[in-house]
Amino acid sequence: MCWWADGAANQSWTRTSSGQLTVFSGGSQLCLDGYDNQTTAGTKVETWSCNGGANQQWNVNSNGTITETQSGLCLDVTGASTANGALAELWTCNGGANQQWSLS
Repeated sequence: MCWWADGAANQSWTRTSSGQLTVFSGGSQLCLDGYDNQTTAGTKVETWSCNGGANQQWNVNSNGTITETQSGLCLDVTGASTANGALAELWTCNGGANQQWSLS
């Protein structure tokens, strides 16, 4: 789910040298994960225990998009929602504002 940034630790993502996007939540390090190794548009994205799987490898692109290496699809806020709690998914890259991300 996506939430407005509030500076909490569970919103502080790190890109590892192996291409994983990790976050600490509940004292554990988790990875951004394409659900169940699926590679089709509409696949949900979740946090999951880091396991080095292809569905946990991401490219942070200079145009602001993040693409899953395995599928080539963009990280996308479902339905271009701006509401707290909106779901994230993999979707065909289209340049929409709901596919623009900033990692610092």
